[in-house]
Amino acid sequence: MIKRFKISAIIFTLMFFAFSAHAEVHNSDIILNTSPRFPNPNQNVKASVSTYATDLNKANISWSINGKESAVGVGKKDFTFTMGNVGESLSLEAKIETVEGQSINKNILLTPAEVDMLWEGYDSYTPPFYRGKTLVPEEGTFKVVAMPNLTTTYGHMNPENLSYIWKQDDNGQPQASGWGKNYYTFKNSYLDKNNKIEVTASDITGATNATGNLTLYTANPEILFYENNPNLGINYSSVINNGFNINKKGETFVVEPYFFEPRDLSSPNLQFDWSINDTQTATPTPKNFLSIKPDPNQSGSAKINISINNAKTLFQSLTKELNVNF
Repeated sequence: MIKRFKISAIIFTLMFFAFSAHAEVHNSDIILNTSPRFPNPNQNVKASVSTYATDLNKANISWSINGKESAVGVGKKDFTFTMGNVGESLSLEAKIETVEGQSINKNILLTPAEVDMLWEGYDSYTPPFYRGKTLVPEEGTFKVVAMPNLTTTYGHMNPENLSYIWKQDDNGQPQASGWGKNYYTFKNSYLDKNNKIEVTASDITGATNATGNLTLYTANPEILFYENNPNLGINYSSVINNGFNINKKGETFVVEPYFFEPRDLSSPNLQFDWSINDTQTATPTPKNFLSIKPDPNQSGSAKINISINNAKTLFQSLTKELNVNF
C-alpha cells in the first residue's frame, strides 16, 4: 500500500512538471520596459524584455523599429536604439519565439519630449537693477518652473494644459502636483547639502509624457557697502572697500545683504546691528543706511561693523567690517 502511494506521488509530480513545461505563455506574462521610461529627443534608449513564465535566454528574439527589423538573436533580451526629434513617434516591437513553440509580440509607442527647468530664489534679496541670478541661501526658498516641450499630431502642447507630478529628493509632492501646476516652491533644510527636483509632465490621456530633473545648491549670502550720494543716489557701480576716505561734510553708507531672506528688508525677521569702533549704535531708518559726519577738526580712522541676522533661521547670519579714514 505504501509502495503504491509512493509510485502515485512520483507519477503526479512528473505529470505536474510536464504540464508546467508546456504551459501556455501569455502576452501579459512578458514585460517590455525602456530606460529611460520617457525618453528625450535624440537620446539613447535601452529596451528589455523579462518574464518568469519562460526562459528568454533560449528564445529567439527580434527587435523592430517602425516595422523594420533592427536586431535578432537567441536570448537577445536587450536592445539599444536612438530616439528622433521632438514629436517624432517611434514604434518599437519585440517578437519572441519561445522554446515552447509560441510566438509573442510586444509593442510600445514612444514619443520623445523634454522638460526644461528654470529656478530662482523665491524670496531672496538683491538690490534694485541687479542683473545677475537671484541665488538662494541656506534655509532659503527655491522656485522651480517646468517648461515642457511636448509635440503631438495636433501640434505643440500648451504647458497650462498638462498635468505635473513633482518629486523632491525622490519623495512625491502630491500637494504641489496636479493639472496646470508647472511650478514648485520649497524651503531648503539646513540638513540638506543639495536638493534633487524631478517633474513629469503628461497630457490628459497620459500617452505623451516628458520628464526633467535638476540638482539645486544653496549659496552664501554676501554684504557689500555702497556710497549714497545726496545728488546722484546710491552708486552701485563701485563697491566701498577698506581705506575709503569719508567726505568732510559727512557720508551715508548703504549695505546690501545679497541673497538674504526675506526680500523685504523692513521685515522684523531681519535684524541689523551697527557699531562704530566697537560701540553699538541705534538702528537707523532704513535699517541698511548709516550716516556719519566726522568732526571737521579731527582726522583719523574708524571701524564700521554691521551684523545681519535672519531671526527665523539658524544659519542666515553674517558680519562685515569696513575701515574708513576721515
